[in-house]
Amino acid sequence: MSTTRRKYAPRLPPGQRRDQLLDGALDLLAEGGFDAVTMEAVARRSGVTKPVVYELWANRAEVVAALLRREADRATGQVLGALPTTDFGDRSPEDVYTDTVRAFVNAVVASPERWRLVLLPPEGTPVEFRQQVELVRSRVLAQVNVLAELGLKALGTTGLDAELLGHTMLALAEMAGRLAITDPGRFTPDRLVGFVARVAHLLPKG
Repeated sequence: MSTTRRKYAPRLPPGQRRDQLLDGALDLLAEGGFDAVTMEAVARRSGVTKPVVYELWANRAEVVAALLRREADRATGQVLGALPTTDFGDRSPEDVYTDTVRAFVNAVVASPERWRLVLLPPEGTPVEFRQQVELVRSRVLAQVNVLAELGLKALGTTGLDAELLGHTMLALAEMAGRLAITDPGRFTPDRLVGFVARVAHLLPKG
């Protein structure tokens, strides 16, 4: 009489296991929305048994909360890391902005499901997550407004509203990110960044 041993997932350090399970939860969310993220589904997608998931979280609500915290933190790090300092060095303001958008679009393309949560939040996204995203966006906008004002001064441009230019710069970057997610074959990073560069160089000088 033969018996079949049940396969168990190899033991991993807690942090690595946590990321493995949250990666599976993110895949499920991208495919079927928040309702698709269940304890059983996360276990199945990650190739582990349900008790492994329950070792870290008591229920699906905790899994979703942990996933959203992780993705919000990582997205925040990526977008703030893409922003330049107030010292442009020997680069022109147009090139600084273009390089910033390039770094942002590349981050979106590298982690589309993360940025889909931020830029195109699905139905059922918790209010707390949306509020956190908005707080980060406000912080980014404030820094972009400073850069817009410095850029206009460097160009010697008068008559343009720096605050409105900052809003426009951020909106253009967000549009590029959304297009990179929704139609990546059509809106490639090169096409998006090339367009942004052309727009930036339309700013009047002097």
